Amino acid sequence: MKADTSAKAVKVTGKISDDGKTFVRDKDSKSWTINNPDAVKGHEGHHVTLTAHVFADKNEVHVMSLKMAADSMKKDSMQK
Repeated sequence: MKADTSAKAVKVTGKISDDGKTFVRDKDSKSWTINNPDAVKGHEGHHVTLTAHVFADKNEVHVMSLKMAADSMKKDSMQK
């Protein structure tokens, strides 16, 4: 498999590790190293949707942006 150094930005949903160094994707529980952990500072342990470049050959993601995942916003409406 050829390394894709011009990776396209993709959206993936999962959880940032408590130390902010890895991301675990919801879809398959695959763990990725975050190669720019400063981009997720303050979101450690949160369930988020990342827009990131994925480097499958290195098992790394480069975070471009993130937002809280939609399910974490549903908690208030479930308390009716």
